[in-house]
Amino acid sequence: MTAGDVLIELVARGAILWVHDGRLRFGAPEGAVDAELRAAAGGVRAELLGLIQDGAVLPADRAAWDPEAVHDIEERAAIIEFDGGIHSAEAEDLAVRLVRVAWTRAYLRRRCPGAAVHLPNADPVDRPAVAVATFPGREAARTG
Repeated sequence: MTAGDVLIELVARGAILWVHDGRLRFGAPEGAVDAELRAAAGGVRAELLGLIQDGAVLPADRAAWDPEAVHDIEERAAIIEFDGGIHSAEAEDLAVRLVRVAWTRAYLRRRCPGAAVHLPNADPVDRPAVAVATFPGREAARTG
């Protein structure tokens, strides 16, 4: 796996990554990062540090987010809530995750145009109404 592939997989699984004192740090939902992904990340740690320092992921601190990312989150959360019938807090959590993935994918497409960046079921990330259909225990009001 390339560093871009590892980064996308981490972000898609809900990991939030940052650099502190020159060291890679991350937080993720319990069970989201298995031994295989942890090993893959360890193998490309230096590249991940460089990508994160260069802005490949949204900052861990929401106050530091680009205004465009905040707008995208608000817009997607509204779509998910109203079209998907999901409670607003859950809709915002999902929207944040979707925008984090979309932000990282866009960065990698700009910075590494020749690199193969794979993400299973990537299309739903770019189309939030479809992504609602994959939200655990929920079905979307519309599919695209």
